Amino acid sequence: MPNKFFGQRKSVLFVDDDESLLLLERIRLERAGYEFIGALNGVEGLRYAHDMQPDIIMLDYMMPGLSGKEVFLELLQSPIERLRHTPVIMLTAKTDNYTEQRALLELGLSAYLCKPFGNHELLNIIDNVLVMSHIKERNRILEREARRSWVGTIKALISLLAVKDGYTCEHSSMVAELAEMLARGLNLSEVEVTNIKLGALLHDVGKIGVPESVLRKSGELTPDETEVMRLHVDHGERALEGIPQMENVHAIVKHHHEWWNGNGYPLGLKGEEIPLGARIVAVVDAYDAMTSDRPYRKRMPQATAIQRLRAGAGVQFDQRLVEKFVECLLASDAERTRSINYSFIEELHNVA
Repeated sequence: MPNKFFGQRKSVLFVDDDESLLLLERIRLERAGYEFIGALNGVEGLRYAHDMQPDIIMLDYMMPGLSGKEVFLELLQSPIERLRHTPVIMLTAKTDNYTEQRALLELGLSAYLCKPFGNHELLNIIDNVLVMSHIKERNRILEREARRSWVGTIKALISLLAVKDGYTCEHSSMVAELAEMLARGLNLSEVEVTNIKLGALLHDVGKIGVPESVLRKSGELTPDETEVMRLHVDHGERALEGIPQMENVHAIVKHHHEWWNGNGYPLGLKGEEIPLGARIVAVVDAYDAMTSDRPYRKRMPQATAIQRLRAGAGVQFDQRLVEKFVECLLASDAERTRSINYSFIEELHNVA
């Protein structure tokens, strides 16, 4: 019984072109405690779905006009989030279309129910699907709460960095944009692109832990101050501890100062031992630093910065990445901003 599981009456939208079947199922389901909504075709079913937003939808696979499959696919594209997640059971007399059945199940169809079916079989599958839907909804709520916490943590770290050193924060935003451009130029997957962009945005977050006397010094750093500055990669890695789904980002934050020839820090990794994301950030980080004004020097012209990147290829940088970056850079006429795009952070967690 519905009340046994959920404490309130659940509504069932039953879409079938057989009027006598609709009458029979109305009797069965209302006796079982469900609210019944009947529709004789797919168009009517879609209208009732949008107007009434039922708790579960049952669709006849074979209907004239708009078929059950077409109705299901329309529901998946609904602008109403609840409808996109409403559990759907497909009613079918066909038992030999396994390939299509599997495809629809992978898209999110809850179950198939083969005609003819008895009262017990009908109620059992509805109850089971509703229980599973309830669990999935609870998981979605928990995921949304976790995402809000995740986004809040990232924003807090960036805000702290902005307070500590405005240039570093703006530089990180620019590096993120350039890293995304290069990652896309390499035809990396969307997940890889977004992880690299986030790693680039956070690559210097460990500078929160660097004393301002060192971080904002206008002259050359002493050997001791250089060692203090280098600790920012360790501070950054620790700042990200405990944040879920950040393993690839950790690697970028920790290793973006490794050199292709092994003379970088903190571990002296070389060549392809260095994670790809860290190698990408190393190139674009150096480029943006060279083409930005600093208290102790003016920005370099783009041509000079490119020349220096190429001079460091095979020594400090991955030569393949330098050439691809230059290619992407010269092909890009986009205006670039040094502001932080928080919407990117909120969208990124869904992909990563």
